[in-house]
Amino acid sequence: GKTVQVLAHLHRQHAEDQLTRPALIVAPTSVLPNWRAELARFTPKLRVLEWTGSRRAGLLGQLAEVEVVLISYPLLGRDIETLSTRRWSAVVCDESQLIRNPATLAARALRRLDAGQRLCLTGTPLENHLGELWAQYDFLLPGLLGGRAQFNRLWRAPVERRRDRDATRRLQRLLKPFLLR
Repeated sequence: GKTVQVLAHLHRQHAEDQLTRPALIVAPTSVLPNWRAELARFTPKLRVLEWTGSRRAGLLGQLAEVEVVLISYPLLGRDIETLSTRRWSAVVCDESQLIRNPATLAARALRRLDAGQRLCLTGTPLENHLGELWAQYDFLLPGLLGGRAQFNRLWRAPVERRRDRDATRRLQRLLKPFLLR
């Protein structure tokens, strides 16, 4: 469902000439074949570039010819110096729970990307604590939840330690406009 929703969004942008630069889809290596198959099935008019292989530097010239670039988290981390110099129509972070630790190479690399739109896709936004949610929003909407220390003070401590229902409701209201279930 999440993949098809993103593809419908990209397809519409392309049809309305709003996809002026490629969209970058970042996903675990194991999920990239699914993205390729879904792109071919649901959006065959979108030209796709797979950012893989040992000759990736040679792919730079092809970026102007495609609407979608697929890349794995490990390769994004390795090639961030090159990819962060470009502007992307959108950056889609699939399985975004993988950036729940903001100190990882993947999380740091994603935050460096310049994009008109940012999307996080996950069925598991939290596994251990609210800090994981903050890390994803730090990529998605930088500043919405404040800095990490501020978030811990204003939201994490009241919700997790003190079970403050009012703080929980306020956080839910703040995030609700940005969640699609």
